[in-house]
Amino acid sequence: MSKIREIRESIDKQLDHWEASATAFEGQLQQTKEQALGKLEARKKTLNEALEKFKSEVAKAKGITEEKKKEMQAQFDDLQVQLALGKADTRDALEAQRKKVRDLIATLEATVDRHLDAAGQAADKSIEEAADRLIAADIEYEAEADALEAQFFMKKAEAKAQFEKKKSDLLAQINEFKTKVQGKRGMAKEKAATFEKEMSSGISQIKQAFKSLFN
Repeated sequence: MSKIREIRESIDKQLDHWEASATAFEGQLQQTKEQALGKLEARKKTLNEALEKFKSEVAKAKGITEEKKKEMQAQFDDLQVQLALGKADTRDALEAQRKKVRDLIATLEATVDRHLDAAGQAADKSIEEAADRLIAADIEYEAEADALEAQFFMKKAEAKAQFEKKKSDLLAQINEFKTKVQGKRGMAKEKAATFEKEMSSGISQIKQAFKSLFN
């Protein structure tokens, strides 16, 4: 398996994804829509900074032709243009921007892996570290965008007392889920399939309960 894809699909990164998702939904319960939009913009900035570092390290990779480096540069530029766009303050705008960023990152990671393989180059430590940072920042961005997207579906909140009680119940559910995630740290690769379904189901339940607060 290519190195960057290997980092993306590692158990630690999968667990980071589930934990970030739960944390993002937890944050949504404490924030206004404007605060949530601001948080997402901060995640985009961090992602762009990680992307810039990754771009710098890839540019120094040996054995890759100038033509291929130009191809990768164009993909980096396309992604950075997307990250520089203004706030996506409607559900449709957020969904479109999020999909575009996701697709561009997937294409970029596959291209870098392909060209490193073709050049007979294993990703060196500096590229691996930059890729790890990029993937971590992308996980945080995706989690924040997912939680914010759920908020756009919400109807007007119910009576405050009832809302606060349901919110407390959901916070307890989120904390229980995060404790489960922490318990999976250090799990062997071959056991990954045993928790994937469990974690996916858990975050789906959180998302559904999150939306039900406002029905």
